[in-house]
Amino acid sequence: MAAKHLVIIHGRDKKPQCKEMERLVLTSLIAGLRRVNEDAATAVEQGTIKVTFVYYGDINNRIMIKAHPRLKQKMVEVNGEWYVRPGYYDEDLQRMLNRPTDQFSEKDYEEWIQDAGLIKIYDDLSRVMSPVFSMFGAEDRVIAKLLPDLGAYLLSRVVGSEIRERLQKPLKKILLEDEDVALVSHSMGCMVSYDVLWKFSRMSEYKELWEKKIKLWMTLGNPLGEPAVLRNLYDSTEPQDGRYPKNIINWININAKDDYVAHDGDVHDDFHLMLSRNLVQKIEDFPRIFTFWKDSEGDHNPHNFFAYLDHPIVAGQLLKWIQDV
Repeated sequence: MAAKHLVIIHGRDKKPQCKEMERLVLTSLIAGLRRVNEDAATAVEQGTIKVTFVYYGDINNRIMIKAHPRLKQKMVEVNGEWYVRPGYYDEDLQRMLNRPTDQFSEKDYEEWIQDAGLIKIYDDLSRVMSPVFSMFGAEDRVIAKLLPDLGAYLLSRVVGSEIRERLQKPLKKILLEDEDVALVSHSMGCMVSYDVLWKFSRMSEYKELWEKKIKLWMTLGNPLGEPAVLRNLYDSTEPQDGRYPKNIINWININAKDDYVAHDGDVHDDFHLMLSRNLVQKIEDFPRIFTFWKDSEGDHNPHNFFAYLDHPIVAGQLLKWIQDV
């Protein structure tokens, strides 16, 4: 039986250093698995299930600080680069992890977020304005202004190549070792993953990977359904016979209610041709889940990656891959 190998790539926004970010991700992942199966959590904790964490937070930070220099006030400088300080998220993370597993319902969420009106207003505006901006060709500029790192990935080939390389190198090695791979992508990491998977299954320089497949691709807080994202993906200008990756077996897409990055959160409607062309066995959009990240300043963030990883529904789908269900 092939060894299980979980590959995790984070999303946009400012980040701590790689080791610190990896610690936070693994803490959240293991806590989520422990909500559904102690043995699975232990397997990850002890390394029986391999985990590779893919990091490009240093690139995000450079872009974010250039757009918003005042961010340095909340960050620390290390060898000329700026990062979220170590331990910054610990108290907020522990508070979230302490939530009982039976309190992830819609009722629990509505009570929890009732004082976060700005989040709900922002998400409602995003739902309305995204197609409007797309009609008038302004959405690329809006994304670049509001989400500078995501905009840079979409609109700069240099930035895009630098970020994709962070995933390409380890994932190529893992695939060539014929391991059973689950790729978990969050936010902007979903775009990076899509582009890399397309390259691996379509471009001649990766011919040795053409027959290598990802058993599970899980997208969380996923913006791939957005018009501006769709038209800037690596394969967006390809002829029809070259569209879409062909190395994914199962694609599970899970987004949270009020997630402002994934407000067009379903992918089946945009990528259903992958099914009819037998490029993927399953594309499944889950009903919106309810996440519970709140920082020390009282700001709610349904898009938070740690909150996704700690969720029992996300953990339950990973458990199915772990147990070959």
